[in-house]
Amino acid sequence: MITDLFMALGALGLILLGMDWMTQGLKLAAGPGLVQGLQRFTGSPLSAVAIGTAATVAVQSSSAVTVTIIGFVNANILSLRNAAYVIYGSNVGTSFTGWFVALVGLQFKIDALALPVIGIGIVAKTFVNKALWQGIGQGIAGFGLLFLGIGFLKTSFDAVFLDIEFDALAQLGIMGLLLAVLIGAVLSTLMQASAAVIALVITAVATGALPLTLGAAFVIGANLGTTSTALLSTLAATAKAKRLAWLHLIFNVLTGVVALLILQPLLWLIVWLQQYWFDSSHAAFSLALFHTLFNVLGVLLMWPITGRLVIWLNQKFRGQAMLQLTVLDRSSLALPALALKTLSMEQQRVLQGFCQLMAQMIKQPIDQNNLDELKQLQRDIASFAGQLGQQALSSEESKALQHVTQSQLRLEMLFQMVPQLEKQVSDSPAAFQSSATFWQQLAQLQLPEEAEQIARLYRDISRSRLELKQQLHIMVMTDRLSHDDGGRQLLQLAELRRFHHQLTKAMYSIASVQQLYSQAHTEQTTILSEVTNAH
Repeated sequence: MITDLFMALGALGLILLGMDWMTQGLKLAAGPGLVQGLQRFTGSPLSAVAIGTAATVAVQSSSAVTVTIIGFVNANILSLRNAAYVIYGSNVGTSFTGWFVALVGLQFKIDALALPVIGIGIVAKTFVNKALWQGIGQGIAGFGLLFLGIGFLKTSFDAVFLDIEFDALAQLGIMGLLLAVLIGAVLSTLMQASAAVIALVITAVATGALPLTLGAAFVIGANLGTTSTALLSTLAATAKAKRLAWLHLIFNVLTGVVALLILQPLLWLIVWLQQYWFDSSHAAFSLALFHTLFNVLGVLLMWPITGRLVIWLNQKFRGQAMLQLTVLDRSSLALPALALKTLSMEQQRVLQGFCQLMAQMIKQPIDQNNLDELKQLQRDIASFAGQLGQQALSSEESKALQHVTQSQLRLEMLFQMVPQLEKQVSDSPAAFQSSATFWQQLAQLQLPEEAEQIARLYRDISRSRLELKQQLHIMVMTDRLSHDDGGRQLLQLAELRRFHHQLTKAMYSIASVQQLYSQAHTEQTTILSEVTNAH
């Protein structure tokens, strides 16, 4: 008895581990292609539902898909409306776990197939250098672990759970069903994977340990439990993230309520259809079909009201103040490509906010509070970048993260140069007029669309600096300026050149990441070499 109970716990652990490996493998294999693909293929509601379904089937975790989609909305990759349909598809995708368990996991000795699958996956993950195949190998190994877990789970249910009196719960009527929904929701919240709960329940129903009606109530609860992941991920999150999390909650609650209201008639219809077509009914098949039908019904119910619901939600959770993170939160770390895009967007905002402050310096002293808030934003972004750096990244993602880090370090250098530069501006504001124009232009750039303008602006300010340098030489030669003053002003020009050079390279680093994860991704330009060589 105790041994079989431990086997059940171990089987559940294998299922959760397998799902996690499948999710991580997809992240590693997808890279920026997933970001660009979502932009390209979620333009219509139907295609968005299909993408959501396919993604959940691939990673076997609607919670992981939901958190990732929240990050996409934050990063402006998906609109709230398109994301809603992806979420609907994700819910439909969870039902494929039930079909897999009912039609494959409980009909064949799949644990015999699991070990070769795990072996193939581990070999690909360990011995192939390309990130794509490493991710595919990890996903295959995760699928094998899922096979193995389901096999052990079936064995343990046959031995342990047949003696548990679930009928007592069924005799409570509607209260028993509500209690089963609550238990399903709690299990899904604790495991953070509704697919694992569904596999557990369908196995219990198939072995006769759990009545079909209670099993259906457990599945409804598991669906509701997935909303906890989205809600937890939006604690201290952006307004966009909160809107999508609430849309997910409304969808699941509406679907759950309707499923409970029609639970018994729908189960009767499913059993009758099986007996009519196949002369017999199978509990596991009935439960898998029930799960699919009520999720599809939920999508049909939400379809006509989604537009109005999105308009209503857009009026809620107003955005943050200017000097707070607006697109970067914990959900952004769900996918490295997504995290890099949102990191670059926030870093761009800090850089351009800094440029705006510098441009205003020629008219008034820098507002120290605003500068301190920019520095705090910089620290917050650096914290997220550090967390991302601890994840498994492809070579391309590592290079992009290096660009973000380089931009941050250069901005730190610029922060330290501000006091001396501010003193020089106060002494001779007219000499910094062209610099103020340069800073203002950088602050107004739209990245990545106007990335090529960075080099042009740097060439213009470099040309202006050379003209000032030549004028300085002439003034010293004609004895209109002493050598001491000429040397001091020449040093100021050299320091200003260094400031402009570091600022421009910081902007370019962010622009290159923005281009990499943009839908309209084009070949990288030669901006960096132009910036480096311009004098």
